[in-house]
Amino acid sequence: MESFIVETRRGRIYVQTQGTGVPLVFIHGALLNSGLWTQQIETFSDLFTCVAYDLRGHGRSGSSDEKRYSIGTFADDLAEMLDALELRRPILCGLSMGGMIAQSFAAKYPERVRALVLCDTGVSTCHYLTDKILNQAIGLVTPTATLLGVSEFRRFTHLINQCFGDRSWVAQSEQSVDFVADAVRIITPQEVVKIVTAIRKFDSSPLYRPKLPALILNGESDSPFILRQAKILQRAYSGADYRIIPKAGHLANLDNPGIFDLMMLEFLSELASKRAREFAVMAWLSSTLAKGRSLIKSFTSKSVTRPS
Repeated sequence: MESFIVETRRGRIYVQTQGTGVPLVFIHGALLNSGLWTQQIETFSDLFTCVAYDLRGHGRSGSSDEKRYSIGTFADDLAEMLDALELRRPILCGLSMGGMIAQSFAAKYPERVRALVLCDTGVSTCHYLTDKILNQAIGLVTPTATLLGVSEFRRFTHLINQCFGDRSWVAQSEQSVDFVADAVRIITPQEVVKIVTAIRKFDSSPLYRPKLPALILNGESDSPFILRQAKILQRAYSGADYRIIPKAGHLANLDNPGIFDLMMLEFLSELASKRAREFAVMAWLSSTLAKGRSLIKSFTSKSVTRPS
């Protein structure tokens, strides 16, 4: 796997890439980093150019001078990175906040997306009344990240989630728990506030929804607040394939990577088969039209001589 820093007009981005073929870009969730996708890059790099990167404020991309972030900010960062790497029409695979970024990018740049894989994500953090209440509660404790530190902020948010009936849904496996702890530890409190605020203000309801092939994945033990938004996502992306991953929580690709990769592979294989069929039809149509034009040209070029 190759890793490097990409310098764009909007800042520096840490990137990991491996493989050749159609680009498959992985977008991690909030307070995590590109290491989330290590298993998937190994699985799919034989078939695709796999790219994973650290969002601004995260991992080795580091913090930025911007005072506030939005999901649109991260979507524009993605556009800059794709330009820098000269990647055309990737398949976007985003988890949690990464799925929000993928939705926003597809809405703003529909011609630049081949397909979407949306994992453990939603359309809004304020869609239902309980969403709004939870959103406001998280907003009240967000300043604790800068006042008391990131660990205290995490403790407060866990307590709030438990008050709403959520239990250890973020990570179901020991690997997931350790990964989250290590990823969060390297993010500054100031960046945590900007990142969490971007999520709290996200509402994709008014976004344009291009007609793209889409796969929607959820861990069966994901937060009920996210699981109930899956139906809204399915309506938003007409014809989307929806799958539940057993024995998995919010980080479904870490909790049950074998099933996660299999479901993605099935979707991507069907996508490739469909494209092959479309190319075959277009080739046949082009050939038929060419023959038709040739016959018409031959017919019209013949002169008809009338007797005098």
